Amino acid sequence: MNNNSKKLFLIDAYPMIYQSYYAYRHKHLFTSQGLNTSPIINFTYFLINTLNNEKPSYMATIFDPRQGVSFRKKEYEKYKAHRKKTPEAIFIAIPYIIKILKTFKISFFYAPNGYEADDFIGTIAKKAENKGYIIYIITLDKDFFQLVTENIKVYIPPFKGNTKKILGIKEIQKKYDVNHPKQVIDLWSMMGDPSDNIPGLPGIGKKNAIKFIKKYGNLEKLLNSTHDLNGKIKENIEKNKDLGLLSKKLITIVTNIPFFSFHEEKFYVKKPNWNSIKKIFEELEFIRLLKKANEYFQFKTKE
Repeated sequence: MNNNSKKLFLIDAYPMIYQSYYAYRHKHLFTSQGLNTSPIINFTYFLINTLNNEKPSYMATIFDPRQGVSFRKKEYEKYKAHRKKTPEAIFIAIPYIIKILKTFKISFFYAPNGYEADDFIGTIAKKAENKGYIIYIITLDKDFFQLVTENIKVYIPPFKGNTKKILGIKEIQKKYDVNHPKQVIDLWSMMGDPSDNIPGLPGIGKKNAIKFIKKYGNLEKLLNSTHDLNGKIKENIEKNKDLGLLSKKLITIVTNIPFFSFHEEKFYVKKPNWNSIKKIFEELEFIRLLKKANEYFQFKTKE
């Protein structure tokens, strides 16, 4: 049994695809037929590099649901409402990325309706952790910091010349000045999260939020201890308790989606078929990438 046999790598699809698209925002790549392949080729480079560097035995890519809205949007209409419209090139790229995942024999899943990819990744990670796996969540999304344990890590892949980063408990403690990664949920519940349009408690910035975390430990204890406070902060917190609790619900990643069981065979990375890889890469005119794939998979291209 190799030392990667109990490691599971979970790719948070959309942040990686968006990063792949915007990496070429000043000079997009097109095929001779006019297809914008920027998000496809960059994602595929990332995939091959990860396979080559980490040599995972278990891996999966997780997408948001194909339809419907999450429970967060139903709870709070303004959730992520400020986000820009997804570029058309990304919508066009998804079926090709799915096809490449199939060709590489890497499992992919859509989150169940009503949830987000974060929730499905969180659920898979916790189920796998209970079965003795070390889980690496490959993402650029800080929301996953709340899931970090001794066995669940956040893996930030290399980009823009940076090296990869693997964040564990100590790294999250240092980054946010908390005792446990779970407390970042309470931190963001107090101070809000503009990236997802989560309001938090009005008037509470990072400095006060950290102070309250150190003193009370979590949001609920703060809300039950406003008699210790005074002035405008006391007034703001007491007036917006419901907003704070709503923010915490929006921020918290679900780790127990019903009716999901972890079956390791569904995540096993199988040996791909070289002819299938060659066919899709030639269709997309990935000439250099074809050579890189050939080197990784140790096949010989037939002339």
